[in-house]
Amino acid sequence: MSHCVVVLTSSFPRDDGDPSGHFVRSHARALARELSPSSLHGDVRVHVIAPLDGPERAEPPLIVHPVGGAALFRAPGALARAAENPLRLAAAPSFAAGAIRKLRELAPIHLLICHWIVPCAWPVAASVKAPLHVVSHGADVRLLASAPAPLREAVVRSLLDRGARFQFVAAHLLERLASALRNDLAARLRASSRVEPAPIELPDVTAAAAELRASLSLDEGERLAVCAGRLVAEKRYNLALAAASLAPRVRVALVGDGPERRRLGALAAASGLGVTSTGALPRRAALTWIAAADVLVHPSAHEGAPTVVREARALGTRVVACAAGDVAAWARSDPGIAIVAPDARAIAEAMMRPAPC
Repeated sequence: MSHCVVVLTSSFPRDDGDPSGHFVRSHARALARELSPSSLHGDVRVHVIAPLDGPERAEPPLIVHPVGGAALFRAPGALARAAENPLRLAAAPSFAAGAIRKLRELAPIHLLICHWIVPCAWPVAASVKAPLHVVSHGADVRLLASAPAPLREAVVRSLLDRGARFQFVAAHLLERLASALRNDLAARLRASSRVEPAPIELPDVTAAAAELRASLSLDEGERLAVCAGRLVAEKRYNLALAAASLAPRVRVALVGDGPERRRLGALAAASGLGVTSTGALPRRAALTWIAAADVLVHPSAHEGAPTVVREARALGTRVVACAAGDVAAWARSDPGIAIVAPDARAIAEAMMRPAPC
């Protein structure tokens, strides 16, 4: 007997270099490994429905079904892309319609996993009859929590009423959404939820990182501090630059792109800092910079479970971060994460501390 497991997501990598939704692919692959040999007593196929273009493709052990909507749902995220060009919102109905058609084609579905509450679990999967698991990564919580109370409560109630189980990648996200609900609904949400970070897969970039570091010709005792992510105001990379101007013998690399790139370049020039700005890079290249660094600086004002911090620690790179989301909780059990106040001098001092033994 064949069993159909479907992962419905609004973000999925177009190729190995695309950073979009790589954690969704990691989750789907882990799920396929977990179900084979099947605990369902039969053959299991894990299908992924995603806003991609092109034909259906096999990514063993996954089958990926592109359903359109890529103009909106790709890096740096739907909200950012819509803000840049509101006309991209026209791709949302295309994604929703394509996803609904594919869900009907794949029925009966034995398990439906929706990454992001909005738009995947609601409204796209609202009418699908299948056991439902909903994974929330952050942007959906921020969007839902800021929606009018009747709407956000209707969305959460409709999912709970159909028996949905929730997974939040950070405790901070669960509490943020629960605190925006009436007490009875918040209690139901907490009872139906668990907190578990999304899985990540990392390529071996050890040799590439060593080559990159050698190419930088760092002086003896000079440190490389990397900021990696979308260059937006809420990431507060200006604090990292200000800290670098106070810290002796620190070289900074900004890995990523975004609306703040020009302003950050001007700040670096005004401070006399020699900052390397790489622009957007394929994921492997970005990971190489993180692995080559002495420290990753992550002064973001709001995060849930920032993947870049988890990647840095998995690569053995120290992290200096401001308290946001679950990062402070991680630091309590990981001496490689230093939590500091959002202050340039505090960040500078933390950047210069020796790595813990």
